[in-house]
Amino acid sequence: MKTLVLNTLGNDYTEQIKTLIKEKEVEIVDTSGMKIAHCMGCNQCWLKTPGICAYKDDYEIILKKLVQADNLWIVSDTRFGFLDYKGKRLMDRIMPMLNMTIGFRDGWMRHELRYHPLNIGLLYKGDADQMMMEDWCKRTAVNIGGQSLGAIALQVKSEFYHLVIINGSPRVAKFSNTDKIIHSFVKGLEGTGITWELHNLSNRKEWDAAREAFLSHERILIAFPLYVECIPSLMLEFLESLPSERRQPAQLSFLLHGGMDEGFEFRFCERILQGLPAQLGCRFGGTLIHGGSFGIRTREDAVKAKIVAPYEKMGRLFAQNGNFLTPEAKKFTGPEQYPWMARKMVSLLFLKKVNKGFEDFAKSWGCTRPLDDKPYS
Repeated sequence: MKTLVLNTLGNDYTEQIKTLIKEKEVEIVDTSGMKIAHCMGCNQCWLKTPGICAYKDDYEIILKKLVQADNLWIVSDTRFGFLDYKGKRLMDRIMPMLNMTIGFRDGWMRHELRYHPLNIGLLYKGDADQMMMEDWCKRTAVNIGGQSLGAIALQVKSEFYHLVIINGSPRVAKFSNTDKIIHSFVKGLEGTGITWELHNLSNRKEWDAAREAFLSHERILIAFPLYVECIPSLMLEFLESLPSERRQPAQLSFLLHGGMDEGFEFRFCERILQGLPAQLGCRFGGTLIHGGSFGIRTREDAVKAKIVAPYEKMGRLFAQNGNFLTPEAKKFTGPEQYPWMARKMVSLLFLKKVNKGFEDFAKSWGCTRPLDDKPYS
């Protein structure tokens, strides 16, 4: 099968492209210097000169190659969470490959093919929701009668030269579960060329430095525990202290954790976080969500290491993709809600043991009253 790769990014990515695309017969075309106009939707390629575009520019070279290809990969930068105009322009101009006549294909009403089906794939650089990119590939492939080859994020280490991490937990770092999670996460950044700095909001003496770092850098990650369905009030106070305008564009991502295991516990806060970056002059880099973090700091070292170990893997994925907008990050949350039978089993077998553990923990702190005591009644 013949594979055509249209690379809008130039020669800097050629070696990575060759590594990612495994087909034997591959032709990579550098389109960065080509003269390619935007499709104006004139329909001449359908109704006046069938199969021939009204524009006489370098895209005609591409069309002649497309006719011979089985697979097409677009290599593109991203803007606004989607392809930039250079990548999208290459697909917009593909209309001569189709006819004006319409029929049903795979249950969709689509223009009929002028030639043969064409499989579509995407290699993208920058910040985008990978699941959305995958969906775009699938929909575009249906238009051309082919299959999706998938969407793959290119590794661009040079863009992530420094990451500002803010621990939004009100608990001092020494006793903070968030702190333990962060230090596992940054292990995944080792060897990637990414540097990082950490600021703890529990220490108000660090707030000035945290504000300066927030305003001065392009990559920011705020990690915090769920407090009463949303953001801890201490973290809100810090965010409210930030100026409304930034010095430069930035991406703001979040790491949200809590004691409960089920994903639905975090969804209200997740909705708040989706809109928060725009209000701070940033773009949204996704939210990594995971439960089961109660009492990490109190566990034995071996148990503690086992609980936080998955965050190291997420650190590596963050280094690779630059955000939490990937399917892997979404799966990290775990079950949305336990099935009825599982909830019943947990209630009967597990919660009794957990609640007994709470009582033992309270005694170790010197508590002499029952945990359900009513001191104000």
